[in-house]
Amino acid sequence: MKAISILALQKIPGVGAKTIDKILSLTDILEPATPSDLIEILNKAKSEFERILVPDIQAASIGWDQAHEIWKISLQHGIQIISKDSPFYPNTLLQIHDPPALLHVKGNIEALKKDCIAIVGTRNPTELGYSQAKKLGDFLAKQGYVVVSGLAKGVDSAAHEGALGSKGSIIAVLAHGLDSVYPNENKKLANYIIENNGALISEYPWGTKSQPSFFISRNRIQSGLSLGVFVVETKIKGGTMHTVRFCEKQKRVLIVLSPSKNLIKQPSIHGNIQLISNNRADVIFKNCNDLDLVNTKIKNVKDALSNFEKSSQKNPSISTKDNKKYKQLTIT
Repeated sequence: MKAISILALQKIPGVGAKTIDKILSLTDILEPATPSDLIEILNKAKSEFERILVPDIQAASIGWDQAHEIWKISLQHGIQIISKDSPFYPNTLLQIHDPPALLHVKGNIEALKKDCIAIVGTRNPTELGYSQAKKLGDFLAKQGYVVVSGLAKGVDSAAHEGALGSKGSIIAVLAHGLDSVYPNENKKLANYIIENNGALISEYPWGTKSQPSFFISRNRIQSGLSLGVFVVETKIKGGTMHTVRFCEKQKRVLIVLSPSKNLIKQPSIHGNIQLISNNRADVIFKNCNDLDLVNTKIKNVKDALSNFEKSSQKNPSISTKDNKKYKQLTIT
């Protein structure tokens, strides 16, 4: 089914992501040409699955018209909308439990097909944490990785700045439509990302305002795009820990920065301490000069993911733990 048809379904009240996934699993669905065709598709889905809401023609027509208007506006603003059938849809993201039916992409769509590593952390890092995030962004970009983050203040911004300093590509995952940037102070950074072969992406269409739950959903995309996730600084509770849990569920490499002993009383690093103490880290990272273990773990995940057939849409079974033995690295 074409992306614009999926968008039309999304704009019908009561038709959610699970319903759309069920529709897309059907093999004999014809491409809709009218709002009436959308109703026919939903009726067919209802005959195959339980609890499918079938709208009236008015609701279907509104969804149809809104989708075509969003499509038009998106194209005018350089935004491409791709479905899971697109050759540009990231294979890494396709393999998570709940990949977005659509991705809205502004900027270099080719960046979606490259090896990605996410750098995540608190919006209020220590001075050292900010410096480390910037250094990691710079270093990973030089290694050829696309740096993924959420364009938030703090660690995200530092990682983006570091990668940009090395002319690296960046993917910023937003929790709202691409007609806006949050926080507002990062508009200039967002433009720099696009101008330097990076991309802004979202699962939400043009005009969608952010909601608290959208930031959690956004975090699953950050880790899902990536082969590994670097945790720079995090509190015990917060958005970064949501990303950590998604990373573990998606079987990606969890790399936790070992905090300085001088910062032991800082709440912004207590999450790091907990992750390390509970043996949840695949790599306890201390040194930007030696990424051998990180690269080995990343390669293991990449090899496993590359064997995944897109059509199966199942999660691969990947073990990134090495019997709880971790190589200690040191930050300089």
